[in-house]
Amino acid sequence: MRNRHLIAVVAAAFILNGCVSLSTPDLEQSWQGRFSASATFQGKQENHSGRFNLTHSEAQQTTILDLKSALGNTIARVQQTPDQATLNAVGSQTITAHNAESLLLQTVGFSVPVQGLQYWINGETVPGMIAKTQPQSRPYQKIEQNGWLIQYESYDNNGLPKRIRLQRRSTDTTPALSIVLLISERTYEP
Repeated sequence: MRNRHLIAVVAAAFILNGCVSLSTPDLEQSWQGRFSASATFQGKQENHSGRFNLTHSEAQQTTILDLKSALGNTIARVQQTPDQATLNAVGSQTITAHNAESLLLQTVGFSVPVQGLQYWINGETVPGMIAKTQPQSRPYQKIEQNGWLIQYESYDNNGLPKRIRLQRRSTDTTPALSIVLLISERTYEP
């Protein structure tokens, strides 16, 4: 995988250099929690875990995904606007691409569903895109959309997803991915 160790390098750079000095803008929706990710490609497996902060604004058409160390310091930020996606990471120059998926594919060799994640994290399908759901109405147990299988493993007391598993099969050029999100805080309730 191209640059498949970027996250490990970013983590090492964080330890040596401190954290990315980025303030999170005040957007309409925000989710925080923990993540664990496992990528398997050609018999090799890589595992990563930490914290995340996802913010989204419909009005500004902006989505920001901050990946954080276990201590909560930001080590990388992916920002998607209608015009471009940018990646800021500890010890690296800012990298840009047309969209977040292309940016991550270019830098780490695989992509995560930054665009649309704000819907899945709320237990919804991405509007305007084909999806299979089980059951057919909310609350869903599963959503299949954009090549991803999203499974809702638990819900909080308000009926919102708390533990979510996102999985995508491997292709000839990208690894199989399994990502578990554990939502600890929401500043937006649908």
